[in-house]
Amino acid sequence: MTTTTEISIIGLGNMGTALAHTFLKANKTLTIWNRTPTAPSITALISAGATFVPSLPTALSASPLIILCILDYPAIDSLFATLPPGILKDKIIINLTNGTPRQARHLATWMQDNGVANYLDGGIMATPDMIGTPASSLFISGADEPAFASVKEEIAILGAPRYMGTDPGAAALYDLALLAGMYGMFAGSLTAMALMRRLGGEETLEARVEGLLNPWMAALIPYQAAMAGSVDRGSFEALGNPVGMQREALKNILRACEEEGVDGGCLGYFEGLVGRVVEDKGGDGGLAGVEGLLGSKE
Repeated sequence: MTTTTEISIIGLGNMGTALAHTFLKANKTLTIWNRTPTAPSITALISAGATFVPSLPTALSASPLIILCILDYPAIDSLFATLPPGILKDKIIINLTNGTPRQARHLATWMQDNGVANYLDGGIMATPDMIGTPASSLFISGADEPAFASVKEEIAILGAPRYMGTDPGAAALYDLALLAGMYGMFAGSLTAMALMRRLGGEETLEARVEGLLNPWMAALIPYQAAMAGSVDRGSFEALGNPVGMQREALKNILRACEEEGVDGGCLGYFEGLVGRVVEDKGGDGGLAGVEGLLGSKE
């Protein structure tokens, strides 16, 4: 394993700025670039020891290790389309831009065609304020293990690195899969909050969520792995909660939403999927049967 002291960061939004400050605290020599050079975050980073350059080619040339943290992949395509030939030759690039597996694979091919020594795609499983703390982790994929090992120490400054293999799209897939679980949780939780607010009362919504909803959801976390095991086995057993019964519970939730003036559309689609499982396989199986419907989408 080698240690890289010189790093260039391209993109200084909230996340890019957090990455930059964390590297500076680790005494890395940092060159930074941002499309908007007047962003307040740049002044703070310069004061902390970073070197800002207004030229993207200069920023890319300054360091052997380049971190990309841009809005999206089309923005990367736009920025890199006019680069001078050979400027990325022999560079190590870690792309922490959020995108799809297909976008990551396409960019990996482009990077290889343009002389990049090692391209790694990453997914950050943290909010900006979590970067550099034990709560932060990063999925990394796209290069072989020796290439990953050569920058593992630098990635670990930001969060716990998790190597997902040589497929450049693997990190993006796992990143989005976990975010899908998160947003599904938020959709159900916000529906629950809207229902609870209909009762009024002196207790704050925050107190009700902290005292009632959070413990309930925490208790159900092991159920997710149990459902995954059911999918692995192809058994789709009820796990004590037959899907027919759960469909009736969902119907009651949607009926209550309608009666209380709450938009239950987030759960309406899910209820439709559960209904299809009941109609296709009967009501004695498990909720994991829904996964087969989702995975069959062409």
